[in-house]
Amino acid sequence: MYNLTLVIFTLGSLISMRDRSLSRRERKKLETRQRLLEAALRLFQEQGYDDMTVEEIAEAADVAKGTFFNYFEAKELILPALAQWRFQQLEELLAAGSNLPDSPVARIKLALGLVAEDPLADPSLMRRLFAVQETDFDVHPAHALTNLLAGLVRQAQASGEIRPDLAAIHVGGMVRALFFHQLMSYHLGCRPASLSELLDQTVDLMLDGVAGPSWRQAS
Repeated sequence: MYNLTLVIFTLGSLISMRDRSLSRRERKKLETRQRLLEAALRLFQEQGYDDMTVEEIAEAADVAKGTFFNYFEAKELILPALAQWRFQQLEELLAAGSNLPDSPVARIKLALGLVAEDPLADPSLMRRLFAVQETDFDVHPAHALTNLLAGLVRQAQASGEIRPDLAAIHVGGMVRALFFHQLMSYHLGCRPASLSELLDQTVDLMLDGVAGPSWRQAS
């Protein structure tokens, strides 16, 4: 069973092999930013967003308070950066291929389950995250999730698990919409099963369809 929080620290920081070509100063800046992200995420989990201060994030990251504002203009603006980082780590996990399900649809379910258990999927944090205005379409969490799912849909189309005549980005958007609906319903108290089971059922229902034997598509 995968846990994205454990996977993140197992995979290591964003200072990967490709970053070693950067100058020492550039690497230092990336390392400092990464420490701020990791400290903020840890404090979110321990204290909650509202009770956490910029001073505490800076102290946990072992930097001065002013250094925080060199990277993020306000506390809430670290949220999109955290979401982008988590998606990057999830993409790395799914691209690694090690110990992953062979079925692309099973990998879609795995991805949804990992996103759902992430600390940023807490409803209060999600509302704040979605409220932050982002100029880059691709780093908005909803769009980032759609793009990630679209990549998995293309794999499923290539393997014959999803029809190839459908636009992958459209199918990914549908899965994303159903995911957020199920996640919010669960957090609002509708819990007939575990969240992972409900998400799996949602994907299965979408792929199987809801039409009964008497339904006929309008001509």
